[in-house]
Amino acid sequence: MLSDSARSRSQTRRGAMLILIAVCLVLLLVGAVFSVDMAYMFMVRAELQAATDAAARAGSEALARTQDPAVARAAAIAIAEQNTVAGDGLSLATEDVELGSVVRNASGRFDFLPNVSPLTAVRVHGRRESGSLDGPVGLFFAPIVKTYHFQPAEVATAAASVRDVALVLDISGSMGTALMADDGTASTRLAALKQAVNVFLDEIAVSSPATRVSLVSYSDAPTKRQDLTSDFELIRSTTNSFKSGGWTAIGNALSMGSDSLVKDANARSYAAKTVIVMTDGIHNTGPSPDETVATAIARGQQVHTITFSAEADQALMKTVAEATAGGIHIHADGAADLASAFREIARAMSVTLVD
Repeated sequence: MLSDSARSRSQTRRGAMLILIAVCLVLLLVGAVFSVDMAYMFMVRAELQAATDAAARAGSEALARTQDPAVARAAAIAIAEQNTVAGDGLSLATEDVELGSVVRNASGRFDFLPNVSPLTAVRVHGRRESGSLDGPVGLFFAPIVKTYHFQPAEVATAAASVRDVALVLDISGSMGTALMADDGTASTRLAALKQAVNVFLDEIAVSSPATRVSLVSYSDAPTKRQDLTSDFELIRSTTNSFKSGGWTAIGNALSMGSDSLVKDANARSYAAKTVIVMTDGIHNTGPSPDETVATAIARGQQVHTITFSAEADQALMKTVAEATAGGIHIHADGAADLASAFREIARAMSVTLVD
């Protein structure tokens, strides 16, 4: 039987353990509380950066296309509102969207120059602060320790890009296949391609007029039609002279387009490089494009691909595009789809995220 003193010591130890357990539980609870809020803060910051990036891209594309500051700001604000940050669309004030120009500094990076003409760049300040339209982000549990809000801010700048582009176009025999035009009249795939190239040139003439374009056509083998040029009318008239016939040498054509971006007399070392390969069929002569794309990759070039008609090898051309950083593949079933594909790629090329 325990003595009174032993019983007292035992009760004291139990009391001390209960206090220790209570303290540990409180610490665990506080740790869990902070973990939830920290995870939420990381998620909100990522959402804010994505919304800010998207707004800068949209504003820059609209600025390059229209040269209207009001339209550019409206485009940035509209896209930001479509991107969710902490459960709500991001609201931007007019002053959150700056317009200006960019210059390359000694390190090779770009510096944004606000209100400097020519206006080619848009900088967006995405804010969830006390002075912003949406205000700060409320936290779940941090008020326990007197921290009620999280106030993240992100910045993104996008500028109309300087780019050299190689158009690599299929004129094989299948391009002579009959096709119903948008107005209901009889046409051919080749006629649809000519119209789509016109749409492409119209778009880049407005959205990125500093672009230079070379032209390669291919059937049994590729043919260099035009070196890199800023004379889009020359590209237009040459494309309009195309006639269809022959096999489909996509791989060799891709190589020739890639070569033009580094070997043409007008190739610019500082310009971004893009090859656009269009086909309506299946590669059937020479090396495969999923092999020759390695040269474009080694040169740091981007490859976009467009497939046209149900007979085109969509899987192969998607693989080719996705092998390069940012490469886009678009499939077109009809003439209107083909024009839309060229327009979409022209717009995608018109902006570069600077920071």
